Amino acid sequence: MRDGGSRAFGYAVLASLLLHALVFFALPVARDFAALVPPEAEPLIARVEHLDPPAPAPVPAPAAVRAVRKPAPPDPVPVATPAPAPLLTPTLTPTPAVQLPAPTPAPTAPAPAAAPALQAPPTSAPAPAVDPRLRSDYARRIHEEAERYKVYPRVAIDNNWQGEIGLVMAIAGDGRMASLRVVRSSGHKVLDDQALEMFQRAKPRVRVPAALRGRAFELELRAVFRLEG
Repeated sequence: MRDGGSRAFGYAVLASLLLHALVFFALPVARDFAALVPPEAEPLIARVEHLDPPAPAPVPAPAAVRAVRKPAPPDPVPVATPAPAPLLTPTLTPTPAVQLPAPTPAPTAPAPAAAPALQAPPTSAPAPAVDPRLRSDYARRIHEEAERYKVYPRVAIDNNWQGEIGLVMAIAGDGRMASLRVVRSSGHKVLDDQALEMFQRAKPRVRVPAALRGRAFELELRAVFRLEG
């Protein structure tokens, strides 16, 4: 029983020491913290005073307008009117007549001399006619040579185009081909162009016969395009 009371007394003394130590250390800290916190500012009170508006400035009275009199115009001065001058009548002096010289007759141009009679140029003898047999034989040989260059156009084959073309070839006096034209068309331009090309290539390979040299003549040619079957 005595041991329990001693233990309780010891606990009370220990608690008292701890409480004093806590107060001893906490008091300076609380003082420093209170010094750091600024005191609460007092509330501001605004006071509104009503001021009377300023009195308006006095308006100056308008100045009196002074009347100005306009001076009277001077009296007109009379002006003397001059008398009109007498009219002078001009005296006309007669002008003596002037005689003009007689006109000089123009010189007469001599009559033109008669132009000499123009003599007609001598007419050359007509060239002898070309033997039709020689021309036909020459045309046949050109036609045979042209068959070697004959090509049936593919577009004409695909469209089943056929026809016969008539041509005329003009031969100059030096033996060269002067022109080549289509006189009867097949109805298809591609066939007509092929006929012209084959005869153009064949002409230089066939010489003009000696009996036809030095003469200009024409040959009638034809090209036939037919699809068999």
